[in-house]
Amino acid sequence: MDIPGDDDPDVSGNVFTEKSKHEPEEFDPDSLGPPTPTPSEADYQSDVAGLFVKLVVVFNVALLALALGPMLAYFRGQVDLGARVFLVGVVAFSYGTYEYVKFKRRETDDEREGESRDDAETESGSAEDDPECSGANKDGADVDARDQRDGTGGPHHNG
Repeated sequence: MDIPGDDDPDVSGNVFTEKSKHEPEEFDPDSLGPPTPTPSEADYQSDVAGLFVKLVVVFNVALLALALGPMLAYFRGQVDLGARVFLVGVVAFSYGTYEYVKFKRRETDDEREGESRDDAETESGSAEDDPECSGANKDGADVDARDQRDGTGGPHHNG
C-alpha cells in the first residue's frame, strides 16, 4: 500500500505531529484556567470538620455491616454472626443519624438566634426612619397616625 508522502523526504510529518507557530515551546499546565484557591483557617470550623470525618467513618461502618451481615447469613450460613453484624450496622446507622440531626438542629437554632438578634436590632433602630411610624406628613407638619391611615392628613372632624 502506497501512502502519499511516505517515501518523499521533502514532505514533513502529518498534521498531528507538526507544531503550530502559535504553540509555545513547552506546555505549562498552570496557565490553564483560574488559579486554584487554597483554604485558610477561617474557611472552615474545626468542630464541623471533625464531626464530618467522624460521621463518614460511622456511616461507612454502618454500610459495611448492613451489607455484610445478610451476606454472611445467606451465603455462609452463619446466621448468628450475620445477625450480629447486621445489628452493629443498624446501631451505627442510628447513631450517625442521631448525631447528624443533633448537629442540624444546633445549626438552625444558631441561625434563628442570629436572625432574631438582627431583627431586634433593626426594629429598635429604624422606627424613626419609617414613614409609617413617623409623625410628619410630606409637608413636614405633624399629623396623627389616624390621619395618615385615612389619607386626610389633618385632624378628624365629626360633621
